[in-house]
Amino acid sequence: MANDNGLVDEYEKLQNLKNELDEKIENLKKDIVNLSIEKNTNVLFGVKKKCSIKEYIKVIYPEDKTKIIEIIKNRGFYERFSSINYLKLGSAIVKNEVDYEIQNLIKKDKAFRLSLLDI
Repeated sequence: MANDNGLVDEYEKLQNLKNELDEKIENLKKDIVNLSIEKNTNVLFGVKKKCSIKEYIKVIYPEDKTKIIEIIKNRGFYERFSSINYLKLGSAIVKNEVDYEIQNLIKKDKAFRLSLLDI
């Protein structure tokens, strides 16, 4: 098949459209936030919907989290703030690197990931 029935081209087209829409949505969100600040309000109205704008504090962690983890462990908070890394656990399960008891608790299913590459 020369162009695989146009499926790859259609997929690429829709991915590009999705990326454009995501960028437009982000810009629109910024404009809405700026307008709400300008109007000193946390609600803006459209014809059919209203938009509630809520400010919150976003926590930005350092790239190297070693020091934070060390402090959390030393203070005895590690169990409270740590969680399972499902990505790493999933990889270990697929590679059969976990024991039988864990394998019996999960199920495996086939899935597909698509990647677009230039030709």
